Amino acid sequence: MKKQIRALAMTMATLAAVTVAHSAQATVIDISSAPSAIALAPNGTAHFGDKFKNNLKNDIFADHFTFTTTGTTKLDLILTSTSTSALNGLNITGFSLYKAGGALAVAGTQVQTGATDKWTLGDANLAAGSYYVQVSGNVVSNTGGAFAGNGTISAVPEPEGYAMLFVGLGLIGLVKQRRKSARFA
Repeated sequence: MKKQIRALAMTMATLAAVTVAHSAQATVIDISSAPSAIALAPNGTAHFGDKFKNNLKNDIFADHFTFTTTGTTKLDLILTSTSTSALNGLNITGFSLYKAGGALAVAGTQVQTGATDKWTLGDANLAAGSYYVQVSGNVVSNTGGAFAGNGTISAVPEPEGYAMLFVGLGLIGLVKQRRKSARFA
């Protein structure tokens, strides 16, 4: 009887240890970084990204990168994450642009998946305001990983700017025509 109780106790202890180990592995943790501003270079080049250390397998993230525009803007961004294989690094599952209040402005497009995840995002008529780019995904293995985004955020001339350009070109043409006419008169 003592042997049976001891065997039952060992079986229960083993089962408890396996259950604890399994639940520890199944726990998914949100490892999102705090929102940060997109680094804009003077020529309108945008750079942003994040890296994740080892031993975060299956953990998820949804990083936000903020920026503000003062006029109509053209936005073109590319996001990449490269690893040695599809079984390592990161799995990027989303790349989108949101208005500051959380409304979706533009969804990104997945171009490539696997060892290299590649996404693009663009909008030619982004109105003045505050926005954030959200990059979401999960860590595929315990080797960590990183992603980087690059692109341009540039002002789009207003229709009045184009009108002034055409008027200016027309005046230059008129002056040239008058000089040409005056020379032959």
